[in-house]
Amino acid sequence: MVDMCSTKEDLNKFSHNIYKNNPLLFKSYIGKEAKITTDNGVVYNGTVYTVDPVSESVVLLQTKEDDHQNLQIVFGHAIKNIELTTQTETSMPELFQVSINQLSLSDITKRKNIVKQYLLENRFPVTDINDILYIEDSVSIKPPYDTEHCESTNAIILNRIQNILRSVK
Repeated sequence: MVDMCSTKEDLNKFSHNIYKNNPLLFKSYIGKEAKITTDNGVVYNGTVYTVDPVSESVVLLQTKEDDHQNLQIVFGHAIKNIELTTQTETSMPELFQVSINQLSLSDITKRKNIVKQYLLENRFPVTDINDILYIEDSVSIKPPYDTEHCESTNAIILNRIQNILRSVK
């Protein structure tokens, strides 16, 4: 007969590292200068941009002499040691910003009126409150009135409205 009760040691053998890691420790690395040594002796220096708690991979932000920035991914399985070289936290730049078209106020107003008219023609009950278009209480469309600025808690409705917005010229 097989014993169905497992010991704590048996559970630890099969438990993934994510359950053993300290996410607050990983978070404390962000924004700090670090020196990472890999199993094969390669050393990477830079500011910790983020840490993946599952793979334990570290993304370093490296600033070159010509003020260009480079991202270096050090895979978790290869990391032998992480040494923080400073304890002061550096402000991290937003590297993955969504680019917003630089539209004039008149272009945005024109787009709003076109979108509103198109939705009304397709029998959507649209209201305009403080330059935000609302369809009932389920969808809001903010300036510049495109798919990226459309919000809803219902994914199906959101997808349908975004498809309609894509067809508006």
